[in-house]
Amino acid sequence: MTSEFMTAYDWSAEQQFEIFRGKAGLRSIREDWNRITRASDRLRFFQCYELYESYLDALAEAHSPVFFVLVRQRSSPVGVIPLMQSIRKIAGLKFRSLELIHHSHMPLSDGVFARADSDGTILRGLIEHLQRQSEIKWDLVVFTNLLEDGCIQRALEASPIPRLISKPRTRCNYIPCISFDELSNKFSKNFRGNLRKARNKLMNLSGVEYISARRRPQLDQALNEFLEIEASGWKGSKGERTAIKLDVRLTNFYRSLSETFAPIDSCEINLLKANGRCLAGQFCLVVGDTSYILKIGYDESYVHVAPGNMLLEYSLRRYWREGVVKYLNLVTDTPWHANWNPLSYEVSDAHVFNATPNGLAAFAMLRFENYLRGNCKSQLKPLVERWRNFRNGHTPNDGSGGDKSGAKEDA
Repeated sequence: MTSEFMTAYDWSAEQQFEIFRGKAGLRSIREDWNRITRASDRLRFFQCYELYESYLDALAEAHSPVFFVLVRQRSSPVGVIPLMQSIRKIAGLKFRSLELIHHSHMPLSDGVFARADSDGTILRGLIEHLQRQSEIKWDLVVFTNLLEDGCIQRALEASPIPRLISKPRTRCNYIPCISFDELSNKFSKNFRGNLRKARNKLMNLSGVEYISARRRPQLDQALNEFLEIEASGWKGSKGERTAIKLDVRLTNFYRSLSETFAPIDSCEINLLKANGRCLAGQFCLVVGDTSYILKIGYDESYVHVAPGNMLLEYSLRRYWREGVVKYLNLVTDTPWHANWNPLSYEVSDAHVFNATPNGLAAFAMLRFENYLRGNCKSQLKPLVERWRNFRNGHTPNDGSGGDKSGAKEDA
């Protein structure tokens, strides 16, 4: 398919589905996407047009085509589902998948709907449309990294789809921005003591200041300082080398995020400084009533003042004082979060399989994969080998009277 977008219509339930490809396709639906987000009942950063603009600018793989499915109801835009083509391995076999756009630096995914899909009609219509169209070949759709109260997860729960397999994979922690005294009452006595000691040690340093930047050029300067501090510790060490600034694509992604979210006042970088240097930083996207911390970094030589915790405490106090941000979302679930006694969402993956031979085979394999591995491991290898031979157009010479050449001719 060489055109910039593909159009097809499903008139059932007065829904229309249009599939747009790549950067040009995304640009063409910007106005519709923003109309949908303005009507959304609870918008998250991973539902924003700007995130996918940055993804396509910096992270998208050339061999993984990207599609944006625009859903209309009575000609009005009501939903967008961002998808990427990929390959999924199930029981050692490769299957063609359509997946919600995701990346290790985009740990949450969803579509965006103008209203809650309380009866699941949008999602059912999407699957039916994908089954009818012939441009994109697929065996399964993977809805990955779904927040428990997100658009797609709620739609899946409202109206189960045939050949659906869903399972939890992790948690997403968040902290309510309430009075810090009230919040700290829920901490352990030991952690409260550690915060107090770190606070006292920090105050003994010179020139302590907290900086919060949302507007350029201050935001650009803060980003440069954040990238330096994020790379200063173990992430930038010779063995790890996972720091953002060591990867051109990741650096471009975060710079693009700051450029695309800044005009809507939604990119925020928080820094803690002392002794004339930056001690800790947070890269945040602030959408609706929630600030999402995408990345953090701190100077390990100042670990005695717990700079990461001090900056997090400051952010929580500031958000409560300002009264606009109600939740500070930590996006992931890592062990150090436990000290802050966070609340959490369940994050799940959902797989929906096509009603084709390959799709049905993938459904059966994934459904019984854990069982076969755990209880019938010896049976898994021959079953996979039989299916591989079937897909290749021949059957193995297993003593049943057939041979490869005969089977191939019959096929």
